[in-house]
Amino acid sequence: MGLDTKLRKLREQKGWSQMDVAHQLDISQSAYNKWEAGQAKPTLLNLQKIAEIFEVDFFDLIQEQIPNLDLSNAKFENSPFFVIESTHNTISYDSPELISKILDNQNQMAKLMEMQNKLIESLLKK
Repeated sequence: MGLDTKLRKLREQKGWSQMDVAHQLDISQSAYNKWEAGQAKPTLLNLQKIAEIFEVDFFDLIQEQIPNLDLSNAKFENSPFFVIESTHNTISYDSPELISKILDNQNQMAKLMEMQNKLIESLLKK
């Protein structure tokens, strides 16, 4: 099932209109409509917001959007680097320092994206 179909089904399950979802995402209804119509794709930040408002797992939302990527444990068995446990959506690494650094980097990137969005919004208001 494509992202466009998933978005429509999730929205309909909640009983929301496209305008309701767009308002929660702080985007226009026409932008959201393009996502459901498969004419455009949301940014990663918007995908994260979508997962939050629909109360679904982010990876479940995007899994089919990543071609040829198998996240099953079979591929990572006996790997010295990491194991993905699909039932819990957790990743355990051989080195705790590595996972800590990855999480720190992700937090820093999220902060930078948020600051960039605020800057763009302020420039658009001028």
